[in-house]
Amino acid sequence: MKAEFTAALACVFALSAQFAAAEPKVVETTVIGPFAGVQAPLHPDNLAPHRIEFFGTDLGFTYEHKGQLQIIFGDTSGSPSGEPIEASTGRKFEDSFGSIDLGTWNRPEGFTQENMPLIRLGQNPDSTEMAAIDPGHAMEGFKTPVGAFSNGADEYGAFYTYKPEGCRANDDCSNGAECDLGLGYIGPHYTDDEGITWGCVEGASELCVAATMKDADGNPIEPSGFCNDRTSTIWADTPMGRIGSLSLKMLIGKRDRETPKKYHTGHVWQTNKFMNPGFRTVQAYEPPGSLEGFEPDFAPATIPSKHSKVFVWGRPHFVGVNATGRALGQYFAYVDLPSGETLEWKPRYFAGLDASGQPRFSPNEKDAVPLDQDSTRAGVQAADHYDIVNQVSVAWVPQLSKWLMFYGGGMINRPLEPLLKSCGVLEVFAGPECTRVEIGNGAFRMRTSDNPWGPWTPPQDLIAAGDPAVAEGQYGPGGMLRHPECTAQSCAPHTGTAEEQDVEYGFFYSANIIEQWTRPAGDNGVDIVWNASTWDPYRVILLRTRITP
Repeated sequence: MKAEFTAALACVFALSAQFAAAEPKVVETTVIGPFAGVQAPLHPDNLAPHRIEFFGTDLGFTYEHKGQLQIIFGDTSGSPSGEPIEASTGRKFEDSFGSIDLGTWNRPEGFTQENMPLIRLGQNPDSTEMAAIDPGHAMEGFKTPVGAFSNGADEYGAFYTYKPEGCRANDDCSNGAECDLGLGYIGPHYTDDEGITWGCVEGASELCVAATMKDADGNPIEPSGFCNDRTSTIWADTPMGRIGSLSLKMLIGKRDRETPKKYHTGHVWQTNKFMNPGFRTVQAYEPPGSLEGFEPDFAPATIPSKHSKVFVWGRPHFVGVNATGRALGQYFAYVDLPSGETLEWKPRYFAGLDASGQPRFSPNEKDAVPLDQDSTRAGVQAADHYDIVNQVSVAWVPQLSKWLMFYGGGMINRPLEPLLKSCGVLEVFAGPECTRVEIGNGAFRMRTSDNPWGPWTPPQDLIAAGDPAVAEGQYGPGGMLRHPECTAQSCAPHTGTAEEQDVEYGFFYSANIIEQWTRPAGDNGVDIVWNASTWDPYRVILLRTRITP
């Protein structure tokens, strides 16, 4: 018996070693160079006959449509002084777009700073103006696109509005959220699409206005409040917990075929757990066991079919505060790939595993549970233990038969007078809890999984920003991030426009995997080409990561 037990134990150890070895590993990440914005080359069509007025931008979510790599950018500036990109509409629309011909730029192994794929930026005809995205809703400031995708015939975008959902009772709330009558707002009324409407706890500030709903004639209805999701990992029975779990308005729209800067936003998605989403289409998927003999096809959908889906991974925010119990869980849902004239958006939310280990899905966001992000502890539904998540990008890599998740980066916490006296930019995301946020080394991280719902492997660093206390690494000569003490000619330039920002250092955010440029490399390895944003200089850069199985 002892010998049999020893043999069984040896077998277990051998299998464990096999599985550990099968986990993809990050070998190296290199920065190819500036991709869009400061120091990046312009497409010839944006140089003549009218040179485009374009300076800096961020985000850069990608998808393929009819042989073109389409790119959706966030807040974009037309000049170093921050002039709007589309003066004809003022600052109402500030987001931009571009495209790359995949027939021309189809050899990513040859991409270098001297051979950078050229983005043809959207430009208004016979003008120097960039074309600003117009989803039929004001998109100033922090309101940006958060993703986009194609069904082969039409293109779709998702737009984050910072507008909460008003309520008088729980029945007024979508997706199982609950009505908090103690919440108010700062800024424009939440039914006004212009400006940002910040949530607040009534009585906490003289600026906090009661969240009055309005009747059909525009008269206030009291008492009123806002909907929040108390099942979200970011909720807590604290002021910031109540505000952070607000259900916010996301717009899902179809792109106009004739005027690409316009979207027809045919659906309003009230969500908290997916306010920070990532999108991928798949050619064929149905829940396990729903169709006998069905095999999923995770390749990007090229034509709509009855099995084509949009996969959505979501987080309830960009910055969490684990020290106060407000973590950023990762959630998953799928939606039938839209097609035809009517835009339907009916997510099915991952609601955990059944007794046989198969995924369960629910039409109610309240039932959504966080994904297992710690595969070393079977069955644990763990939120991310990192506070800085920023945007998340997930893609299927057939060469590895794995889902890859890229996320993370850094944040600034240096005080900025007169408004952000405690933590600077970080205070915008974490409020008075900003002093308890763990920033870490500002690294992008990778996780992998066999299934879109996990379990996900522990994170590995892709590339780290370094220590902002010293001008070394990405903060030093040749690096991508600005540092006030780096003065060599090859240091990253400073592109802040406000005088008080001279003390700031740069940081990474918004990783985006460009699956069309994934290629086999080395001995059974793979090269992932991806883009990311930098805050100071304000731009998008292109990177390459070698991964081995």
